[in-house]
Amino acid sequence: LGGGWILTPGFRYMEQFDDGAGPVGGAALTGKLAGVSGSARGYDDADSVDGRLYGARLVFKKGPGKLLFGYTEISDDADIIAPWRGFPTGGYTRSMAQYNWEAKTKSWMVKLTYDFGKANLIKGFRMAIDYAYMDYDDTKEKLGGIKRTDRYIVHIDMWYRLPFLQYLEAKARIGLVEADHRSNGDDPSYDEFRFELNYLF
Repeated sequence: LGGGWILTPGFRYMEQFDDGAGPVGGAALTGKLAGVSGSARGYDDADSVDGRLYGARLVFKKGPGKLLFGYTEISDDADIIAPWRGFPTGGYTRSMAQYNWEAKTKSWMVKLTYDFGKANLIKGFRMAIDYAYMDYDDTKEKLGGIKRTDRYIVHIDMWYRLPFLQYLEAKARIGLVEADHRSNGDDPSYDEFRFELNYLF
């Protein structure tokens, strides 16, 4: 790109095949479609887990800074079944504590990461901030297929490698979620704050 910038595009495609799981657990991760067939709770085929995930991203990098633009979309079939701590949208649109791989969910994210140590400003300090929007299927929420509603998320991560202990790292996380009210009137918006001390063996 010139000027020291590096552009790295990325694409992700996941195909989920039903090999007997659908009739057992159903198309929804909530488990509410277990043993149900036909159209139910906003899903056209309640006892099938066939589904697809599409993702695209552009990553611009220059020196200590990195800027990401990401987009993901889940087909309107079944929710994507992810192993524990396996995040299908990770690196594209997943923000702090968010799960955005239910059927017919569309998400986009802008994320900025900056390494203050590499910039010779603050040794051992890094920071990342992302802004994301997640568009869930309103019909599925109204019919009880999912619990999540459309939402905006601001997420900030800060890491600091403590100078007096080489392998000890402090990490602070802030998540601000502004979500639409559920069909029953509940407001799922919330703020979350975390602090960690991690020893890096």
